[in-house]
Amino acid sequence: MNTTLSHIADVLPGYPFRGSIAAVANGDVQVVQVRDALPTGEIIQTDLIKTTLTGRKQPDWLQAGDVLFVAKGAKHFAALVDDAPRQSVCSPHFFMIRIKPEFKQQVTPAFICWQLNQLPAQRYFCKTAEGSLYVSIRRQVLENTPITLLPLARQNQLTALHQSAVQEQKVFNQLMQNRQQQLDAIALSELSH
Repeated sequence: MNTTLSHIADVLPGYPFRGSIAAVANGDVQVVQVRDALPTGEIIQTDLIKTTLTGRKQPDWLQAGDVLFVAKGAKHFAALVDDAPRQSVCSPHFFMIRIKPEFKQQVTPAFICWQLNQLPAQRYFCKTAEGSLYVSIRRQVLENTPITLLPLARQNQLTALHQSAVQEQKVFNQLMQNRQQQLDAIALSELSH
């Protein structure tokens, strides 16, 4: 089934911070920023900045299953919120995509995240991006992104395959790093006289 993102999900803006996000040591809110999201679809939660929200706007707290889409900057990609820390928001560089309740039995957030990072969607974003120096994807453009709904079993198959590829890449990178350290140690031992 072919549809659009807005048909199956709500697209919400990130929290409207004014200016840079100030770190507050005993802050009660954690913020996911672009530097915390990876093009592999992962969010690194270990270094999330803590702050205190100053605006009056009631935040849309992140929930497990939300998909964050990097809408501003050089690369436009999606990352999946696996488990959101309590009281966490995303910066305004993101749009937050939340599957509508009536579609939760038909589509997984991991599949939507994966699909937004694939070539057909990426080509769509390249064609529709605005700006020359500071490129961005407008909310309406993201909402109109063409989405293909596959059977749930196939969605799970594809996202599992993607997760395996991400893990293999990590192992491969670690092996390369280990080999380089080994070569560096040999060079120091053999060539330092």
